[in-house]
Amino acid sequence: MGDIIQFDMFTVSTLDPPLRDNRDVMEYPFLALQKRRTKPIEYRNSKVSIEVHAPEKFGVATVWDWDLIIFAASHLNEAIERGGKPSPRIQFSPHDALRQMGRTTGGLDYKKLADAIKRLSATLIITNIRFDDQPKEGAQLGFHWLSGFSIPIRYQFDNWMTLDAPDGDPDPAKPWEIELPPWLYNAVLRQRDILAVHPDYFKLTGGIERWLYRLARKSVPDHADAPLFAFRMETLFERSGLSGRLRDFRTKIEDIAARQSLPEYDVVITRDGKRNEMVTLVRNRAKPPRLPRGVPRLSVVED
Repeated sequence: MGDIIQFDMFTVSTLDPPLRDNRDVMEYPFLALQKRRTKPIEYRNSKVSIEVHAPEKFGVATVWDWDLIIFAASHLNEAIERGGKPSPRIQFSPHDALRQMGRTTGGLDYKKLADAIKRLSATLIITNIRFDDQPKEGAQLGFHWLSGFSIPIRYQFDNWMTLDAPDGDPDPAKPWEIELPPWLYNAVLRQRDILAVHPDYFKLTGGIERWLYRLARKSVPDHADAPLFAFRMETLFERSGLSGRLRDFRTKIEDIAARQSLPEYDVVITRDGKRNEMVTLVRNRAKPPRLPRGVPRLSVVED
C-alpha cells in the first residue's frame, strides 16, 4: 500500500478571474448535453476511447454541472499565474461560485449546485486520453470528475433530515469543498492543457450551444489566415455523444446557425451536390473578443 498524500487546502478568493476550460473535455463527448441522462456515453475513433457512466440515482454529469470545474480551474490558473500555491483540494463560498458562474443565489440554486457536485463525483470516466494522469494501482482504474467533496448541512430544529431533504439542506453560509482528480488537476498545472473561454459562455442556455462553442474554441485556430474549422454533420453528431436522432440534431444546429448565438464564432451550414452537409465554425472578429490575459471579468449577475 502506498502512503496517503495529504494536500493543503486552496481557498478561492472573491476575484473574478478569466475563465479556463480543459482542452480534452472541450473536444470530446465527456459530458451529457441533456439533463437527467442516465444512458452511458461511449465514443471511439482510431485513437480515442471514452466511456462515461453514472448511477441512475445521480445521472451523468452535464455541461451545466461543468461550470463548477471551469470555476475551479479558473481560480487555480489565476493563482499559478500570480505565484500562488495551488492544490487539488479547493474550498470556496457557494455564493461566490454561483455569482461567478452567472447564476442567481436563491435557496434552490444552492440545492442545484449541491446536486451538480454529487453528479460530478458519481460520474465515472474510462478513457485512454492522457493515461499518465490517471490513478493507477497496477491497472487502469478510471476516475471521477471529483475525487471528493464536502457540503455543510444546515440544521433544521433538532433534526437536519426531513422527508423533503433526507440528506439535509446545503448550508450556503459555510465554505464548501471539492477535490479535483489528477486528470483534471495536472492539466491546470501544465496550463497548456487548458484554454481561455469567453465570459459570455455562461449565458448560453442550450446544451448543444454550450458544447458547440467549446468545440469551436478548441478547434478553430486563432491566428490562422482563415480562422475556421469544418465538420461533416454526421461527424459532429457522433462527436456530441447525443443519443437522439441525427435529424433532430440537424434542426438544432440550423437554429443556432440562424441565430448566430455563440460568443466569438459563427456557424455556417453548406451542402454539396452529393447532399453532404458541412458545418463550419468560423471566428467572427466583429463579435466581442475574449478578455486579454490577466484581466478579471467584470460582468457578474446581481441578486
